[in-house]
Amino acid sequence: MKMRRYETRRGSASFFRAVRSELLRLRRSFLVPLHGVLSSVLGLAAGLYFAATPWDPLLGYDAFVQLLGAGAPLLAGIACGLALDAEREAGAYANLLGQPSRRRAFAAKGVTLLALGAFSCAIAIAAFSVAMAAADRALPAVSALALSWAGAVAGSVVSYALFLAAALAWGRNAAIGLGAFGFMCALASLGGLGNGLVTGTLSASLAPLWVMAVPFVWPARLASLTAEAFIAQGAYAAPLLANAQICSVICLIGTAAVVAVLLAASDRFETARRTGGE
Repeated sequence: MKMRRYETRRGSASFFRAVRSELLRLRRSFLVPLHGVLSSVLGLAAGLYFAATPWDPLLGYDAFVQLLGAGAPLLAGIACGLALDAEREAGAYANLLGQPSRRRAFAAKGVTLLALGAFSCAIAIAAFSVAMAAADRALPAVSALALSWAGAVAGSVVSYALFLAAALAWGRNAAIGLGAFGFMCALASLGGLGNGLVTGTLSASLAPLWVMAVPFVWPARLASLTAEAFIAQGAYAAPLLANAQICSVICLIGTAAVVAVLLAASDRFETARRTGGE
Protein backbone atom coordinates (compact mmCIF):
# COMPACT_ATOMS: atom_id res chain seq x y z
CA MET A 1 0.00 0.00 0.00
CA LYS A 2 2.83 2.41 0.87
CA MET A 3 4.57 1.57 -2.39
CA ARG A 4 1.41 2.39 -4.36
CA ARG A 5 1.08 5.72 -2.61
CA TYR A 6 4.72 6.48 -3.32
CA GLU A 7 4.32 5.59 -6.99
CA THR A 8 1.16 7.73 -7.23
CA ARG A 9 2.93 10.72 -5.69
CA ARG A 10 5.95 10.21 -7.92
CA GLY A 11 3.72 9.96 -11.01
CA SER A 12 1.87 13.14 -10.03
CA ALA A 13 5.15 14.99 -9.48
CA SER A 14 6.45 13.80 -12.85
CA PHE A 15 3.27 14.96 -14.57
CA PHE A 16 3.50 18.44 -13.04
CA ARG A 17 7.14 18.62 -14.06
CA ALA A 18 6.09 17.73 -17.59
CA VAL A 19 3.42 20.46 -17.54
CA ARG A 20 5.98 22.95 -16.21
CA SER A 21 8.35 22.01 -19.01
CA GLU A 22 5.58 22.53 -21.59
CA LEU A 23 4.73 25.91 -20.10
CA LEU A 24 8.36 27.02 -20.26
CA ARG A 25 8.56 26.03 -23.92
CA LEU A 26 5.20 27.61 -24.65
CA ARG A 27 6.44 30.89 -23.20
CA ARG A 28 8.78 31.22 -26.17
CA SER A 29 6.20 30.07 -28.71
CA PHE A 30 4.38 32.35 -31.14
CA LEU A 31 1.17 30.54 -30.14
CA VAL A 32 0.90 32.77 -27.06
CA PRO A 33 0.81 36.13 -28.90
CA LEU A 34 -1.34 34.54 -31.63
CA HIS A 35 -3.99 33.53 -29.08
CA GLY A 36 -3.77 36.88 -27.33
CA VAL A 37 -4.17 38.95 -30.48
CA LEU A 38 -6.98 36.84 -31.92
CA SER A 39 -9.01 36.81 -28.72
CA SER A 40 -8.52 40.52 -28.02
CA VAL A 41 -9.46 41.56 -31.55
CA LEU A 42 -12.49 39.26 -31.65
CA GLY A 43 -13.78 40.37 -28.24
CA LEU A 44 -13.29 44.09 -28.86
CA ALA A 45 -14.69 43.99 -32.39
CA ALA A 46 -17.82 42.14 -31.29
CA GLY A 47 -18.24 44.32 -28.21
CA LEU A 48 -17.89 47.56 -30.18
CA TYR A 49 -20.32 46.28 -32.80
CA PHE A 50 -23.06 45.37 -30.32
CA ALA A 51 -22.41 48.55 -28.35
CA ALA A 52 -23.11 50.68 -31.43
CA THR A 53 -26.04 48.78 -32.95
CA PRO A 54 -29.69 48.50 -31.80
CA TRP A 55 -29.59 44.72 -31.29
CA ASP A 56 -30.75 43.43 -27.94
CA PRO A 57 -27.45 43.45 -25.97
CA LEU A 58 -28.22 40.20 -24.12
CA LEU A 59 -28.99 38.38 -27.37
CA GLY A 60 -25.83 39.99 -28.68
CA TYR A 61 -23.86 38.35 -25.89
CA ASP A 62 -25.55 35.04 -26.69
CA ALA A 63 -24.53 35.39 -30.35
CA PHE A 64 -20.99 36.27 -29.27
CA VAL A 65 -20.50 33.21 -27.06
CA GLN A 66 -22.03 31.03 -29.76
CA LEU A 67 -19.37 32.33 -32.15
CA LEU A 68 -16.71 31.88 -29.48
CA GLY A 69 -17.81 28.31 -28.76
CA ALA A 70 -18.16 27.43 -32.44
CA GLY A 71 -14.67 28.76 -33.06
CA ALA A 72 -13.21 26.69 -30.21
CA PRO A 73 -12.66 23.55 -32.36
CA LEU A 74 -10.98 25.66 -35.05
CA LEU A 75 -8.69 27.30 -32.49
CA ALA A 76 -7.91 23.88 -31.00
CA GLY A 77 -7.10 22.50 -34.44
CA ILE A 78 -4.75 25.39 -35.22
CA ALA A 79 -3.05 25.21 -31.81
CA CYS A 80 -2.59 21.42 -31.88
CA GLY A 81 -1.48 21.40 -35.52
CA LEU A 82 1.12 24.13 -35.10
CA ALA A 83 2.35 22.81 -31.73
CA LEU A 84 2.89 19.31 -33.11
CA ASP A 85 4.48 20.72 -36.25
CA ALA A 86 6.97 22.56 -34.02
CA GLU A 87 7.69 19.29 -32.20
CA ARG A 88 8.35 17.59 -35.53
CA GLU A 89 10.75 20.29 -36.68
CA ALA A 90 12.53 20.38 -33.32
CA GLY A 91 13.43 16.69 -33.41
CA ALA A 92 10.95 14.31 -34.98
CA TYR A 93 8.61 14.38 -31.94
CA ALA A 94 11.40 13.34 -29.57
CA ASN A 95 9.86 15.39 -26.75
CA LEU A 96 6.71 13.26 -27.03
CA LEU A 97 7.64 9.85 -28.39
CA GLY A 98 11.06 9.75 -26.74
CA GLN A 99 9.77 10.12 -23.17
CA PRO A 100 9.67 7.20 -20.69
CA SER A 101 5.91 7.74 -20.45
CA ARG A 102 4.32 8.97 -23.65
CA ARG A 103 1.00 9.03 -21.86
CA ARG A 104 2.32 11.64 -19.43
CA ALA A 105 3.94 13.65 -22.22
CA PHE A 106 0.73 13.72 -24.30
CA ALA A 107 -1.38 14.63 -21.27
CA ALA A 108 0.97 17.49 -20.37
CA LYS A 109 0.89 18.81 -23.94
CA GLY A 110 -2.91 18.65 -24.05
CA VAL A 111 -3.37 20.32 -20.64
CA THR A 112 -0.99 23.13 -21.60
CA LEU A 113 -2.70 23.86 -24.92
CA LEU A 114 -6.12 23.67 -23.26
CA ALA A 115 -4.96 26.19 -20.64
CA LEU A 116 -3.84 28.51 -23.43
CA GLY A 117 -7.24 28.17 -25.10
CA ALA A 118 -9.02 28.82 -21.78
CA PHE A 119 -6.93 31.95 -21.23
CA SER A 120 -7.74 33.11 -24.76
CA CYS A 121 -11.47 32.57 -24.17
CA ALA A 122 -11.30 34.59 -20.95
CA ILE A 123 -9.57 37.48 -22.75
CA ALA A 124 -12.23 37.51 -25.48
CA ILE A 125 -15.12 37.60 -22.98
CA ALA A 126 -13.38 40.28 -20.91
CA ALA A 127 -12.71 42.44 -23.97
CA PHE A 128 -16.33 42.10 -25.10
CA SER A 129 -17.60 42.99 -21.63
CA VAL A 130 -15.36 46.05 -21.34
CA ALA A 131 -16.54 47.40 -24.70
CA MET A 132 -20.20 46.84 -23.79
CA ALA A 133 -19.85 48.29 -20.29
CA ALA A 134 -18.11 51.39 -21.66
CA ALA A 135 -21.19 52.02 -23.83
CA ASP A 136 -23.49 51.34 -20.85
CA ARG A 137 -25.05 48.32 -22.56
CA ALA A 138 -26.58 45.47 -20.56
CA LEU A 139 -24.57 42.35 -19.85
CA PRO A 140 -25.41 39.05 -18.12
CA ALA A 141 -24.39 38.69 -14.48
CA VAL A 142 -20.74 37.93 -13.75
CA SER A 143 -21.76 34.40 -12.77
CA ALA A 144 -23.33 33.89 -16.22
CA LEU A 145 -20.15 35.19 -17.88
CA ALA A 146 -18.08 32.77 -15.83
CA LEU A 147 -20.37 29.84 -16.64
CA SER A 148 -20.24 30.67 -20.35
CA TRP A 149 -16.45 30.59 -20.16
CA ALA A 150 -16.46 27.33 -18.20
CA GLY A 151 -18.87 25.73 -20.68
CA ALA A 152 -16.75 26.69 -23.68
CA VAL A 153 -13.58 25.38 -22.01
CA ALA A 154 -15.10 22.12 -20.74
CA GLY A 155 -16.64 21.41 -24.13
CA SER A 156 -13.25 21.94 -25.82
CA VAL A 157 -11.30 19.27 -23.94
CA VAL A 158 -12.28 16.49 -26.35
CA SER A 159 -11.28 18.61 -29.36
CA TYR A 160 -7.74 19.11 -28.03
CA ALA A 161 -7.41 15.38 -27.38
CA LEU A 162 -8.65 14.41 -30.85
CA PHE A 163 -6.66 17.05 -32.70
CA LEU A 164 -3.40 16.24 -30.93
CA ALA A 165 -3.81 12.65 -32.05
CA ALA A 166 -4.75 13.75 -35.59
CA ALA A 167 -1.78 16.12 -35.84
CA LEU A 168 0.61 13.42 -34.68
CA ALA A 169 -0.83 10.76 -36.98
CA TRP A 170 -1.51 12.78 -40.13
CA GLY A 171 0.12 16.16 -39.70
CA ARG A 172 -0.70 19.80 -39.08
CA ASN A 173 -3.17 20.24 -41.94
CA ALA A 174 -5.31 17.33 -40.79
CA ALA A 175 -5.78 18.88 -37.35
CA ILE A 176 -6.60 22.30 -38.80
CA GLY A 177 -8.97 20.77 -41.36
CA LEU A 178 -10.82 18.86 -38.64
CA GLY A 179 -11.02 22.07 -36.61
CA ALA A 180 -12.60 23.89 -39.54
CA PHE A 181 -15.07 21.02 -39.95
CA GLY A 182 -15.92 21.27 -36.25
CA PHE A 183 -16.50 25.01 -36.62
CA MET A 184 -19.01 24.42 -39.42
CA CYS A 185 -20.75 21.64 -37.45
CA ALA A 186 -21.20 23.94 -34.47
CA LEU A 187 -22.60 26.79 -36.55
CA ALA A 188 -24.99 24.44 -38.35
CA SER A 189 -26.25 23.07 -35.02
CA LEU A 190 -27.28 26.61 -34.03
CA GLY A 191 -28.99 27.41 -37.33
CA GLY A 192 -26.12 29.51 -38.64
CA LEU A 193 -24.12 32.50 -37.46
CA GLY A 194 -26.33 34.99 -35.59
CA ASN A 195 -29.51 32.99 -36.17
CA GLY A 196 -30.85 33.62 -32.67
CA LEU A 197 -29.97 37.31 -32.86
CA VAL A 198 -31.81 37.84 -36.14
CA THR A 199 -34.87 35.78 -35.21
CA GLY A 200 -35.00 36.97 -31.60
CA THR A 201 -34.92 33.38 -30.31
CA LEU A 202 -32.76 31.42 -27.89
CA SER A 203 -31.31 29.30 -30.67
CA ALA A 204 -29.13 27.00 -28.56
CA SER A 205 -32.17 25.79 -26.63
CA LEU A 206 -34.09 25.21 -29.85
CA ALA A 207 -31.40 23.01 -31.40
CA PRO A 208 -32.35 19.30 -31.61
CA LEU A 209 -31.17 17.20 -28.69
CA TRP A 210 -29.50 14.67 -30.97
CA VAL A 211 -26.80 17.17 -31.95
CA MET A 212 -25.40 16.77 -28.43
CA ALA A 213 -23.88 13.54 -29.70
CA VAL A 214 -21.46 15.58 -31.87
CA PRO A 215 -18.44 16.58 -29.73
CA PHE A 216 -17.65 19.66 -31.82
CA VAL A 217 -20.91 21.37 -30.79
CA TRP A 218 -20.30 21.05 -27.05
CA PRO A 219 -18.37 24.33 -26.51
CA ALA A 220 -20.94 26.49 -28.33
CA ARG A 221 -23.93 24.74 -26.82
CA LEU A 222 -22.71 24.78 -23.22
CA ALA A 223 -21.52 28.39 -23.44
CA SER A 224 -24.76 29.57 -25.04
CA LEU A 225 -27.21 27.66 -22.84
CA THR A 226 -25.85 29.30 -19.69
CA ALA A 227 -26.25 32.74 -21.28
CA GLU A 228 -29.75 31.90 -22.47
CA ALA A 229 -30.78 30.65 -19.03
CA PHE A 230 -29.85 34.08 -17.66
CA ILE A 231 -31.74 35.84 -20.48
CA ALA A 232 -34.87 33.72 -19.95
CA GLN A 233 -34.77 33.82 -16.12
CA GLY A 234 -37.60 32.66 -13.86
CA ALA A 235 -39.62 29.58 -14.79
CA TYR A 236 -38.51 29.82 -18.41
CA ALA A 237 -34.91 29.19 -17.38
CA ALA A 238 -35.63 25.72 -15.95
CA PRO A 239 -35.82 23.88 -19.32
CA LEU A 240 -32.62 25.62 -20.44
CA LEU A 241 -30.78 24.55 -17.31
CA ALA A 242 -32.06 20.99 -17.76
CA ASN A 243 -30.85 21.08 -21.36
CA ALA A 244 -27.45 22.32 -20.18
CA GLN A 245 -27.25 19.56 -17.56
CA ILE A 246 -27.97 16.86 -20.13
CA CYS A 247 -25.33 18.29 -22.46
CA SER A 248 -22.86 18.52 -19.55
CA VAL A 249 -23.33 14.85 -18.67
CA ILE A 250 -22.92 13.76 -22.30
CA CYS A 251 -19.85 15.98 -22.60
CA LEU A 252 -18.33 14.56 -19.41
CA ILE A 253 -18.88 10.94 -20.37
CA GLY A 254 -17.79 11.42 -23.98
CA THR A 255 -14.68 13.39 -23.03
CA ALA A 256 -13.62 10.86 -20.40
CA ALA A 257 -14.04 7.99 -22.87
CA VAL A 258 -12.11 9.70 -25.70
CA VAL A 259 -9.26 10.86 -23.44
CA ALA A 260 -8.95 7.43 -21.81
CA VAL A 261 -8.78 5.63 -25.16
CA LEU A 262 -6.22 8.04 -26.63
CA LEU A 263 -4.00 7.95 -23.55
CA ALA A 264 -4.16 4.15 -23.48
CA ALA A 265 -3.13 4.03 -27.15
CA SER A 266 -0.40 6.67 -26.88
CA ASP A 267 2.30 4.29 -25.59
CA ARG A 268 1.91 2.12 -28.69
CA PHE A 269 1.86 4.93 -31.23
CA GLU A 270 4.62 5.47 -33.78
CA THR A 271 4.60 8.00 -36.60
CA ALA A 272 5.28 6.86 -40.14
CA ARG A 273 8.52 8.84 -40.26
CA ARG A 274 9.91 7.24 -37.10
CA THR A 275 9.11 3.73 -38.32
CA GLY A 276 10.42 4.26 -41.83
CA GLY A 277 7.06 4.83 -43.57
CA GLU A 278 6.31 7.52 -46.13
